[in-house]
Amino acid sequence: MPHAADLHERAVAENGFAAGWCMHAKPVADYWFDFHLHGNPKAGDDLNETMQPDFDAVKHLNVKRGMLLIQAHDAAWQGDPINMFGTSLPFEDVVVATKNLVREGIFTWAIWPHYTNPNADMIRAAYHAGARCVKIHNAPVIQNAAPADLWLEKPWQDVFRAAAECNMPIIWHVTQRLPSSKYTGGDANSYWRKGWENGVTYGNEELLQTFLRCLELNPDVNFVGAHQLHIGWERLDSLFEKYPNLYVDTTIGCMLQAWDTFYPADKQYLRQVFIKWADRLLYGTDNFWGVGTDERHQLEHMRFIQHLDLPEAALNKIAYQNAERLLSMKTLV
Repeated sequence: MPHAADLHERAVAENGFAAGWCMHAKPVADYWFDFHLHGNPKAGDDLNETMQPDFDAVKHLNVKRGMLLIQAHDAAWQGDPINMFGTSLPFEDVVVATKNLVREGIFTWAIWPHYTNPNADMIRAAYHAGARCVKIHNAPVIQNAAPADLWLEKPWQDVFRAAAECNMPIIWHVTQRLPSSKYTGGDANSYWRKGWENGVTYGNEELLQTFLRCLELNPDVNFVGAHQLHIGWERLDSLFEKYPNLYVDTTIGCMLQAWDTFYPADKQYLRQVFIKWADRLLYGTDNFWGVGTDERHQLEHMRFIQHLDLPEAALNKIAYQNAERLLSMKTLV
């Protein structure tokens, strides 16, 4: 039953003058770093300006930092820039849109290329423009029935090597569950429905195995599995043991509704997991900034972590310290 560090400090300060005051106080995160935010700038936007209303909307929740995932492509790419996640911009436009965001030093961004646009030089250029992470997503791979193992081909392995050179982690939406998730608002067979229409024959396990092979081939790159890779904590426990460069974010699968509490057995189990692997978990929400944030969504993700009653050290690692360490960013504290 951890309590706030200042509660223990009051027991000794001034010879214990305030000992026992606010005796119920639990640990509170210094602040929150949202590792998984979507940014969808338009050409000519100043992202620092367009996302400011959404940042202002969650400041009172002590959200002080975040990383925005931004779709970008090089000049030679011939794909359709309009997709389910917004619009992919030419790289030069992204550099302009993020310039002031980077200058402030509070937020950062991740470059998100399409699976048909592996360009190691663009990754290096993104780093020099202030990006600190690379985002990739298997949704279009599934929907277009592209090969599950395309990431093992040389152009993408070159991208991963460029990320290693720049000390940039990879945040990767690897799999997509088939059943619905009413608790989190998820549809059944999303992405897969269109993939089956286009003749996709593999499943989540094949996608996961390709991801794990990339971890093996690139031990100097830290890989973050979005949405806990859509697998349970027992399997994640064994993968964390095997792959020291594996992390996951807490998006979607780690939500606690405002009217809800944990069952005692669930809380006991999850609390042990989050303490054991506090170095590998990153707080995130999957919110979209620049289009009107969902404050409720932010609270549900915070509520999950807060209600685990974690020790202060574990809480702060998950809330912001792991993100700052992976992204090589100085702490605000």
